[in-house]
Amino acid sequence: MPTALNAFVETTYCNPLIGEVWADPALAGPDQDGFYWSYATDDEHEPLPRRRFKVARSRDLVHWEAHPKDARLGALPRPIPNYGRYRACWAPDVRRISPAVWNLYGALKFDDHEDQGPKGHGIFVARSTKPTDFSDPTVLLRGPGFTVIDPCFYRSSELGRNFLYWGSGHAPIFGQELTEDGLAFVAGSSPCAVLAPHSADPDDRLWEGVHVIEHPEDRVPIFLASKVDTWVGPYRTYAFRGGSQPLDSVTPSPGGRPVLTENAVWNRCGQVFVLSDAVGQLWLFYHAVRGDTIIPGTEQVEFMGRCGVPLRQMCMDRLLFDAEGFPFVEGGSPSATPQVGPVVRR
Repeated sequence: MPTALNAFVETTYCNPLIGEVWADPALAGPDQDGFYWSYATDDEHEPLPRRRFKVARSRDLVHWEAHPKDARLGALPRPIPNYGRYRACWAPDVRRISPAVWNLYGALKFDDHEDQGPKGHGIFVARSTKPTDFSDPTVLLRGPGFTVIDPCFYRSSELGRNFLYWGSGHAPIFGQELTEDGLAFVAGSSPCAVLAPHSADPDDRLWEGVHVIEHPEDRVPIFLASKVDTWVGPYRTYAFRGGSQPLDSVTPSPGGRPVLTENAVWNRCGQVFVLSDAVGQLWLFYHAVRGDTIIPGTEQVEFMGRCGVPLRQMCMDRLLFDAEGFPFVEGGSPSATPQVGPVVRR
């Protein structure tokens, strides 16, 4: 019978964790079989086949099997109503609500998309009894352009209530309360802006990819958001502390220092997601681009004034907290050498 000490193993890793394009990663698990799961954007810039959100699984958060047998078509294997004309399954967020209840939140570009007007991108929720095979998506909200994308689920342990955050497209980051099952907004609730961009400031004109966790000690909501341009950079992640209520405006870290910024190896690093390992250590997952690496096969594609589409890969680093209650990673940028990794069960 295993003892408490040999029931766990400490891993080692080196970025990136997945070789292919794996943008806007979300993490969930472990499931009842011991697998962790990662989900990612699937859009028109990527090689075929198209999928309704990419899926990978791992037993140790380091070695990943992309597109496992029961998720070859993605997280939603069946067609989505009013979706298929465009290839744009963006920024998923998957949560294990209970042992047999998993919720998937994501953003789509619908068949009736309007470049101008209220029928732009929108966010939805779908449910499954396991980490794959999500179905019956329900559209929660749509808005102009790409202002309603990048959903993030958050459950306040202090209040015992659920919230959903979203935003991009030079609009504020909004939040709104969800029902107990996470499948709809609370009746009578309305969106509240928690973080607003400044259109006159080129370095502060857009926030997106919000991800909300709790400080491990005082349980204050911690907001992690990315700016300004995921495609050409600079693209960095910053932290904010929330207020006494989850929909209060947020407070930036002292001096506005980033949690994650570029270095000589990695750049355009953001769209983060936090997951704890088997002993409670927090790990920051995110996408980043190594130098000017592009997706193979896009060399002749003219994109954002350049040739080739940036290869955004999933990376990981340990997330720590300073004395003022703000998160950081060692060195403030993606690691580029072998590191001590998560502790997982054998």
